[in-house]
Amino acid sequence: MRKYMKYELKGTYRFMLAIILVVLVATSGIQIYTSNMLDQPSAPGGIFMALMGFAVFGAFIASIFYLIGNFRKELYEDRGYLTFTLPLSGNQILGAKTIIALMWSALLVISFLVYNILLARILHGEVIFTVIREGFQYISSLNLDTALTVYLIVFIFSVITTLLLIYFSIALSRVTIGNKKIGSIWVIVFLVLNSLIGLLSIKVAELIPFYIDISNFSIITESDFVRNLGNIESHIVGNYPGMAIFTSDMFALNVGFILFNILVAIGIYMGTSYLIEKKVDL
Repeated sequence: MRKYMKYELKGTYRFMLAIILVVLVATSGIQIYTSNMLDQPSAPGGIFMALMGFAVFGAFIASIFYLIGNFRKELYEDRGYLTFTLPLSGNQILGAKTIIALMWSALLVISFLVYNILLARILHGEVIFTVIREGFQYISSLNLDTALTVYLIVFIFSVITTLLLIYFSIALSRVTIGNKKIGSIWVIVFLVLNSLIGLLSIKVAELIPFYIDISNFSIITESDFVRNLGNIESHIVGNYPGMAIFTSDMFALNVGFILFNILVAIGIYMGTSYLIEKKVDL
């Protein structure tokens, strides 16, 4: 699997490094222009800013489609013959593809954030770090540290699940239809499956009205939450009773929602591995 991951890196690094370079150059143009011309806006400057913004947005979108297309090519193009003749299981092939895709995605986002923070430090001095520090202090004063950390974890898990669902949709379309001309049918399959999973998540959350309080890992019920509604400000994520709830001193996730989505992610991974190992006929 490690050798296959190295092969994947060799096949993707040129394009992804080019994407990262485009993003950094475009954001550099935006920051340099705003730091020098903020008090003297002009029409050409506005056009320049728009073009740089489109370049950044387009680069992120291109990276997404490239990483998805990298998996699709294994199933629809001749390169798949080489891949599937390797002594690798479907689990190993999918694992390598997923890890490399997530690695490039993380590198793109991290390089974008770190580079722009450092560039802002050069252009604007210590003020950027002061703003960031005050932002974190404000979040801490609202007791949102735990909530944001959990949201970040949930977001990363959602990205992984979405990527796996896209892979599953592509593999399922390849197995059931197999026609290259309508290979994009996977998009419809993905949208249908994603909507179905979302609806089932809501139903499961309603059927299992228990929450795990992240601050102390205790289990609370709807009634515990409702009792607190009268005397503290509360926030609900999702339909009531919600996928998650947080107040000034509590952040809790629905147990059913957590378990269901973990099982879905495992099921999608195993299903995709099975399809590409046992059902894909090249």
